[in-house]
Amino acid sequence: MNTAILNRNIRRIHLWFGIGIGLQLGLWLISGLFMTIVPIDNVRGTHLRSQTVQDLLDRPAGLVAPQDVLYKLEQEASTLTLKIINATPVYLVQSDEQVFAFDAMTGESRDPLSEEDARSIASQRYAGEGSISAATFYLGTAPKEYGREGPVWRIDFDHPDRASFYIDAISGDLKAIRTGLWRTFDFMWGLHIMDWSNRENFNSWWIRATAIFTLFFFLTGLGLVALRIKSMASRRRALKKSL
Repeated sequence: MNTAILNRNIRRIHLWFGIGIGLQLGLWLISGLFMTIVPIDNVRGTHLRSQTVQDLLDRPAGLVAPQDVLYKLEQEASTLTLKIINATPVYLVQSDEQVFAFDAMTGESRDPLSEEDARSIASQRYAGEGSISAATFYLGTAPKEYGREGPVWRIDFDHPDRASFYIDAISGDLKAIRTGLWRTFDFMWGLHIMDWSNRENFNSWWIRATAIFTLFFFLTGLGLVALRIKSMASRRRALKKSL
């Protein structure tokens, strides 16, 4: 093949590879810069989380013995915790990655938190300036941004924070805070690792394809350098002959 034609073809391929890789590099730089500038505590909504102190129990009269609760569970438990949920003593039993709640006064199994209880807990844990605008219960599959399975209550607060508090419907714990800033950060993270759906896969085929394209970009650039050196050498030989 003629050297000029080969040079032109390689330049064209190199250009298109450069455009594609350059766009992705731009996304990496923009998303990386955003993630380094924004304080991670603000992303996590730490400033919206009030530091409440758990009420202390003096073992009130009539409290059911823990072994009675474990007997009712009929499963092997790893931990048993006594805590107060909205002024009610509750046993939380961890078993096979699942948490069960029992009324510590009666020993009866507790249903998931009511909306009223969930709103009360969210209000106690909220340190922002907005007010509750909505409450949504998810029994099984929860929103992807929560990152866990239900049952969970999503308590939404309005302006100026527009935050979503995810309250575990069994334990009453505040599991996650999601804000507009968090969602923007999550989107940028997806751009950065090139996983736009789940935002957790570091080995997606997009990354592999980009790596392959980058390799071809390098090889075509190396080929252009080789052709340039060959052309310069030919010109020098021609100049020496003319002299």
